[in-house]
Amino acid sequence: MLDGIEIMMEATGAPEGVIALKAKYEDLVALYEGLVKKREGIRFLGLGNFYPSGDEYSLVYEATGKLIPPGGIPIQIGAVVDNVETLLNVARAAKEPVTETWFSVAGAVARPCTLKVPVGTSFADALAMAGGPTVDDYAVLDGGAMMGKVVRDMSAPATKTTGGLIVLPADHTLITRKSASREVYTRIGKSACDQCSFCTEMCPRYLLGYKIEPHKVMRSLGFGGDRNKILSEWALLCCECSLCSLYACPESLDPRNICVSAKGDLRDQGVTWKNAQLNVGVEPKPHPMLEYRKIPLDRLIQRLGLAPFDADAPLIDAPAVKSVSIALKQHVGSPAVATVKAGDSVTKGQEIGRMPEGQLGAPVHASLSGKVVSVNGTVEIRG
Repeated sequence: MLDGIEIMMEATGAPEGVIALKAKYEDLVALYEGLVKKREGIRFLGLGNFYPSGDEYSLVYEATGKLIPPGGIPIQIGAVVDNVETLLNVARAAKEPVTETWFSVAGAVARPCTLKVPVGTSFADALAMAGGPTVDDYAVLDGGAMMGKVVRDMSAPATKTTGGLIVLPADHTLITRKSASREVYTRIGKSACDQCSFCTEMCPRYLLGYKIEPHKVMRSLGFGGDRNKILSEWALLCCECSLCSLYACPESLDPRNICVSAKGDLRDQGVTWKNAQLNVGVEPKPHPMLEYRKIPLDRLIQRLGLAPFDADAPLIDAPAVKSVSIALKQHVGSPAVATVKAGDSVTKGQEIGRMPEGQLGAPVHASLSGKVVSVNGTVEIRG
């Protein structure tokens, strides 16, 4: 990982690299504090046990004291944010392509664990490696408790960006709330929101000084026309962290999805932050209460009903898989175009998807040696 940081520093011309880690992981803190002393230009940053520590806007501010421009990206203030797995893959890129992915399997499983498996391993195989679900009727959150999406089809493949699977009973509040339709959360929000503004007061981006006020977006549900449009613009800088919906709102309404819907509606109308009426060029300034409204993870876990599933998920040796289904689009930009067809024999690391000339994206490689069974948005390989 440290090699990856140094490569990224050289590639971007960065004079400094920062490892940010929650200070509660005392063994890892001691390890990295020792390691960085041997690397020029790299320092360690201990973070509090709060959510969302990994949001790049919050992380860049903690590490540099600088705020990313509204609607912008870190490079605009001279920063690049990478996660651990990306840095590992950067360090290995000169020797091998990305064919494996790391993620945790937690929740209602017999043996919570962290896995390193071939890209394209099915969720069903991953759950089996974790000892299988401990409940009969279940669903999976792909991507975490707060921002993850509900998955019920366990044939879905893990991609190189899969971050974690949380198995929960199908009637768990996180599953039912995340499964609600727009018609349902809009109707309930319109009838029940009393404009207490807790969703705004606890919003991480609002506390950093950005023009994001979910309670005003909730207010837009009662209006139409231009008035609705203006109020909806307060959603444009939403990072979709879900704190407003899953922690702040005392009535369990869904400001997060109301904001997501509002952003989609504005996008359809050609409205982005660049041409929004709210964008008057005022620089963000952190709220005076920023340090006092950070949400402790222990309290959040209790609020989400996840305390019974709070357990370590150690890295284990994953058994070999016999088949994979590798998505041709598991990256930003355009899908890769398959370079193999059904019946072809492939070896691990072989390119099986290539980007069209001039298109943004990434090539895709076989994660398993075997025969191509089918090509249809994914390349299925059996060993």
